[in-house]
Amino acid sequence: MRHRVVISGLGALSPFGVGMDALWNGLKASRSALKFSGKLGAVVGEVVDFPSERWSRGEQREMSRGSQIALLAAEECLRDAKLEDDAENTGVNIGMGIADLEMIEETAGLIREGKAKRVTPYFVPRILTNMPAGYVSMKYGFKGGDAATMVSLGRVRRMVAGAVESCVNPIAVTGFNRLRALARGLTEDVCRPFDKTREGFVLSEGGAVVLLERLEDALVRGSPIYAEVVGYGVSSDAYHLTSPDESGIGGQLCMTRCLEDSKIDAGEVSYVNAHATSTPMGDRIEARSIASVCPSVATSSIKGHIGHCLAGAGSIEIAATALMVREGRLIGNLNLGDSDVTEDVRLLRTNEEWNATGRRVALVNSFGFGGANVSVSLAQM
Repeated sequence: MRHRVVISGLGALSPFGVGMDALWNGLKASRSALKFSGKLGAVVGEVVDFPSERWSRGEQREMSRGSQIALLAAEECLRDAKLEDDAENTGVNIGMGIADLEMIEETAGLIREGKAKRVTPYFVPRILTNMPAGYVSMKYGFKGGDAATMVSLGRVRRMVAGAVESCVNPIAVTGFNRLRALARGLTEDVCRPFDKTREGFVLSEGGAVVLLERLEDALVRGSPIYAEVVGYGVSSDAYHLTSPDESGIGGQLCMTRCLEDSKIDAGEVSYVNAHATSTPMGDRIEARSIASVCPSVATSSIKGHIGHCLAGAGSIEIAATALMVREGRLIGNLNLGDSDVTEDVRLLRTNEEWNATGRRVALVNSFGFGGANVSVSLAQM
């Protein structure tokens, strides 16, 4: 027996600040959270008012900033969900893409200088990308397994799921610049998904955590229900390190598979939250994929507001879209003037009411280097 899975708690940190309210209010106000950094020589998105004082100096030496983001997001999510106990039936799945690069640089320097004994004993824990999940599990005693499918199959009652990233530093900026992936402008409007003048993404930090729970348990607990997670689809372009297949087959396959898993017709989808990072090729090819699956559908990306949080991007966009589903309000693309996208998609230029025929259904796309693609369907309860 498969259980219906819902999102019953949200927590996030973004360049708008700490908390879902900061994110949602910034999106509703159509503001940019991006700023030029003189230190980095680029426009970036950093979490403002980060509460470093929450941890002692010893704890800060032990934990990477990514792990701290995960703990703060999980804390807000569990408080929002009104979840008090049941650790044995709750699992954790929180990802992170890039290790603490500055810690690696510092440690390598000490070793080169013959000062290996000065390397912190916390070096390895700080660079392990599974540690955000590990710290959340240890703090709350959660002992379950792997995300929405586990909840659906009844193997756990609920999952604390999400992803974080914190690598806004000179090493990452240099690396992505060498890939010619970053926007070169110096103003906050430089991230322009689907705009004809787009030239690359803006590097940001942040992440989100959601509580995935069996519908019947969420109803019994009286927790807020934001949206139902109806299904998902994955695919691989099997094409190029950084470029999607020009045909759009990768995005098309993951969205089609998502609809099949969800048992939803394409015509029921009334919004797509696009991955669109503001790269010339990526946005255009994703639009082609969307048009081939859900022609004329309302489409937007929130990366114009907050930049690209890399591994954390998809979880933030799931959280934001879940709020759109519940509130019945769509967030438009920021900084979108003229577009070179000729495919049959309705690019949102402003925020608008979500007027759907039937229940509100959204697809959330998240694509990555190497051609890894996923699409998740969220629906109104």
